[in-house]
Amino acid sequence: MLHSTLFRVGLLLTLRCSVECRHCWFNCGPERDESMTQSEVEYYLNEAASNEATWVSFTGGEPFLYPDLLGNSIGYASSLGLRIEVVTNSYWANSFEDAMQSLIPLKENGLDVLNLSVDDYHQEQIPLENIRNSFRAAEKTGLKTVFMITLKKDSKITAESLKKIFEGKTLLKIGESKAGDPDGLIIESPFIPIGRGENIKEEVYNEGKSSTLCREMLTDIGIKPDGAVMPCCGPLGVLEEASLGNLREESLSSILERAWNNPLFTDIREQKFIDTSNRCVNCLTRFM
Repeated sequence: MLHSTLFRVGLLLTLRCSVECRHCWFNCGPERDESMTQSEVEYYLNEAASNEATWVSFTGGEPFLYPDLLGNSIGYASSLGLRIEVVTNSYWANSFEDAMQSLIPLKENGLDVLNLSVDDYHQEQIPLENIRNSFRAAEKTGLKTVFMITLKKDSKITAESLKKIFEGKTLLKIGESKAGDPDGLIIESPFIPIGRGENIKEEVYNEGKSSTLCREMLTDIGIKPDGAVMPCCGPLGVLEEASLGNLREESLSSILERAWNNPLFTDIREQKFIDTSNRCVNCLTRFM
C-alpha cells in the first residue's frame, strides 16, 4: 500500500545516561553500556536518507556522553542533507563556558536543534542552572531550542512555570497561537508509567478522554542500539512485540513496507480506538 513520507528517524545512540530518572522508559542509567558504533550509525543514517527522511534525532540515554560519536554522526547526517536534532539532559552544561565548548563544534558539524529535557524528574538530579546555560549557549551559537516537559501529577515544572523562569524570552508552547518568531518551543507530554516508571504509577497525570489518533506512527520512528526499529517516538518502542524489525537483518524499506500493511499500526494512525486516557496509553493497550 502507499504510505506517508518518513519524517524523522530517532537514533538511540546509547542507553547509558549520566542519571537514572524515575520515569525513564528505557531504564537508562550510568551502568548501561549498550551503544551504537560509528559504522552502525552511518548505516542507519544511509537507510534513513534512502527512505527520504527529513530529520534525524540523536537521543538516548545521553548522547553527550560520547562526544566523538555524536559529533561525527552529526557531520555524517549533515552530509546526507538531513536536518539534525540532539536530545539531552544538559548534564554537561555546568557553566555557560562549558555549554559553549560543547555546542560550538556540533553547530559547526551541522546541528540544527537542541532539545532540552526539563521537568520535575530530570531536575531531581540535574540543576536547573544547567538548562539555563545550555539554552543561553544554544541561542549564542544560533541553534533552535525545544524544551521537552514530562508532566506528572502536581508538576512544578510546566510550560507556564518555564516561561516565568525564562522571563524576557518568548517561549511558545506547541498548540498555542504563534505571534512572531519565538526564542524556543515547549512540548508538554504526560508521564507514561512504563519502564522504570512502572514503579510510580500513582504519579500519572490524567488528561481525560483521548483517541489513539497518531500521525507520528510509522513516520517518526526510532532505532535502538541493537538495530531494532521502533514504530514511533513514544513509549511503544519499549515493547518487543511492537518492534517493526531489525536493521541488522533487513533493509528499512522492507521493514516499513511490512509495517504499513499491518492494521495494528495503520488503525492507530486512523483513530480506530478510543479510551479514557492519553493516546500513548491507548496505543500501548493494543499490544499489552
